[in-house]
Amino acid sequence: MIKNEIYTYDYFQPSEYRFSLDSVFLAQKVAQLIKNSANLSTWKVLDLCAGCGIIGLELSLHQKDLTNIDFVEIQEVYRDYFQRNVEMLSQDQGPKNFNFMGINYQTLLNNEYQNYYDLIVSNPPYFFKEEGLHSPNDFKNRCRFFLDSDFKTLIEATYNCLKYNAYAYLLVRNGNHHGRAPLVDIKKILGDKADSQIIDNIRGTNIIEIRKKIP
Repeated sequence: MIKNEIYTYDYFQPSEYRFSLDSVFLAQKVAQLIKNSANLSTWKVLDLCAGCGIIGLELSLHQKDLTNIDFVEIQEVYRDYFQRNVEMLSQDQGPKNFNFMGINYQTLLNNEYQNYYDLIVSNPPYFFKEEGLHSPNDFKNRCRFFLDSDFKTLIEATYNCLKYNAYAYLLVRNGNHHGRAPLVDIKKILGDKADSQIIDNIRGTNIIEIRKKIP
């Protein structure tokens, strides 16, 4: 990744689990990919597994026309940090329609979200629940492991709420050490309904692009 061209804020976040530069670089990469897109001001964007909102907020700094962003995060502890981050950015950027949704992402499988978003970005948990040692801290575990749902549901929910010909960009750790191949798994889950590929790598973590095909 190239040097970030914008000032990254000192975001509010829980001391027990802090975001990494992966989120900042993903926002930068996606901003470059969509920079020539038309009508960005009308786009509905989703930051999935949002935490305190870093990817979506950073993306809005790179592409100021993106003003309608939903942030799906099941852990309510993040809500206050998110609100404080939005208030901090609004002092410089002005008001935008940023919405924290404290729901499990499996809710996105409901019909009301079908074909809803023009763009999805996500830095989900990297590990399945049976992989590695868990911390005594439940909050940390839910950040690192798929505990509230699973990878298959994440991919199915992403597909369901994407508009046709729209793109999702997910940060996905290589699963070789655990006998998994995430891109292969995504292709099996979605079949010929979507195009999926690795488009870049951030510090050892792949960016997987998913495009929902017109049936």
